[in-house]
Formats: sequence, structure tokens, C-alpha cells
Amino acid sequence: MVNFVPVEKLKPGMVLARDLYGVDSFTSRLVMLRAGQTLTISHITKMISLDIQGVYIQESAETVAPKVVNTELKQEVLTQVKEIFDISEKTSEYLYAENIQHANDALEKLINTIVNTEHLYVDLASLRMYDDCTYNHSLGVTVLAIAIGKSLRISRKNLSELAMAALLHDIGKMQVPVDIIQKPAKLSKEEFSLVKEHPEKGYKTLSQKNLVSELVLSGIVSHHERVDGNGYPNKTSGKDIPLFGRIIACADVYDALTAQRPYRTSSKPTDAIEYIMGSSGRQFDRGVVRGFLRCISPYPVGSCVQLSNGDVAVVAEQNEANPLRPIVFLMDDPTVMIDMYADKKYYNVVITGEVEEM
Repeated sequence: MVNFVPVEKLKPGMVLARDLYGVDSFTSRLVMLRAGQTLTISHITKMISLDIQGVYIQESAETVAPKVVNTELKQEVLTQVKEIFDISEKTSEYLYAENIQHANDALEKLINTIVNTEHLYVDLASLRMYDDCTYNHSLGVTVLAIAIGKSLRISRKNLSELAMAALLHDIGKMQVPVDIIQKPAKLSKEEFSLVKEHPEKGYKTLSQKNLVSELVLSGIVSHHERVDGNGYPNKTSGKDIPLFGRIIACADVYDALTAQRPYRTSSKPTDAIEYIMGSSGRQFDRGVVRGFLRCISPYPVGSCVQLSNGDVAVVAEQNEANPLRPIVFLMDDPTVMIDMYADKKYYNVVITGEVEEM
């Protein structure tokens, strides 16, 4: 297996996986490095001078990009939310401040990881660890909510509150019969009415014992409101919906669409992003959607993609305005850089998918 590595990320000792060709503009001589060759500082410097965007490298421990959230941290957060949800499902009487504090300790580590990651683009598929969608969903929504909050420049203190609200946004579902939550078919009107009670049930569970702040509670109770006023439980609209609720609503829907559920297959990230964009101003807050688009991408830098016009390209840079239309360069001619968002010649060209092998 090979990885495309941008030239600025190359390190001496990496091994080329494919032949590399280039032309020195000063000497007009062909420059070539063979597959299997170990890169040196001089090789990398030469590539930069030739304006080569990147090369294919044999995968190794050094070339595989680290996950934003490592397995241990995912496990820690999932363990804490599972404990809280399991207690709440049986009886909220045994839910104590200590349970919330343990979750908060894990969330602080998660927030620090996300805040300190430059050019963060969330890959929710890599977060899912358990078959049980409840806990995976809580983790996915939390990570994406934190990333959106960071994008919107929310204060560090409020990020902690937002993270807790996102982690516990569905705690009220523990009081909804499990056969309804896991029903592998469309819910009846009566069943859906029971599900729609979960924001208020979650609010009541946590507020009775003063376990979290009013900010956290506001996010939990409002995460199914819509900016057009057609949400629930209170049909709140626009900016009257608490900011945390507006952020969690966006993260909640994206994670739900891209996850496998008993009653439907998962949507592709590209389709989910298009849905969020298309629902901006109706279901979702426009500012929150802009923040969402700055931290999500189905095509990471270095991805090899197929274009609808037949070209094969490599993603060189993200477009914050529309992650479905990044800046790419052509495989056949790496000197040709294309901004798929701004270049009028490419308005009718779309990415049809990733190319796994060349």
C-alpha cells in the first residue's frame, strides 16, 4: 500500500513507491527518481525547486498520518458516556457528580487534542469502535461539535460546556423503550412522539440533580430545534435557539446520516455534506454550517480522486467554502492546479469518488 505525501511533509529516509519525473526549467534536463529509492535532503530540495506537489511513498510507521483522536482516548470517552447512559437507563437516582466529572476529565483531553491540531478535518468513520450506535454517535457528535466550536472561535471554557452538552445530548433516549430506538423500520406516529420527548427527558434527568450547567442543559434540550421553527420540543426558531443547540443539531444530523442504522444504510459523506449545505438557513444555522464546512472533508489532502470529465487528480488543498470542490492537480500534469470552486471551466466537473489504486 502506498500513500501520497505532499512535498512539504516529506522526510529523508522515506522510500518512493512510484517513479518520479520532472523537468529542470534551468537546464531543460529530465529529472527522474526510481521507485524504491530512499529520499535524501537533496532529493526533497530538488522536488521543491521543480514545484512538484508531492509523491507516492511506501507506507511505513513514519508515513501514515496519525489519527486526530487515538484509540485510547476514544475508549476513555466511550467508557465514560456508556457508564452515564447505563446508569440513567436503570435509574437516574444513582447518577452522581462524580460520573459527570470523570466524563469531563476525558473530554478535556479530547478538547486539547482537537484545539491543538492544525488544519483539522474530522473523519467520523475512524472514530467508531462499537457496534452499539448510541455510544459511537455520542462520540462522533462530540468530536464534530468541538471542531465546529473551534472553527467558530468559541472560548476554551465554553468548548468544555459544548463538549459535555454534545456528549449527553441523547441521554433522554435511555428513557425511551429500546425496541423503539432500535426498530429496523419506520416508526409509527405514536412511536415517533415518544422519541421526540428525549430532549426534555434528558434536560429533566440532569437538571433535577444540578449535575451540569444551564449552558449544557440548553444545548441538550434544543438540539432538535430548527432555524425555520419546525423543530421540537418548543418550535424555537433562528437565533432564539441556543448556540449549543444549533451546533449540536448540525453535528447530530451529519453523524446520523453517515452511520449505519438498523432501518437504513449509511449515506456517503459527500451526500451528507450536500444535505447539510442544502438545509442551511432552513434546518441549520448558516453560520454554524460555515463553521462545519471548515472542519469536515470527504477528500483529505493527498487523496487521489476521479473527476467526472475523466481526469484523475490529487487533492492539494481544501476549499473551506465547499469541501466537495477542493483545489487539485492533475496526475497527468502536476503543474496544472485547479480550484474546483472558483475555476469557471470546472463548474460542471465534480469528483465522482476516490481512486484506491493506480
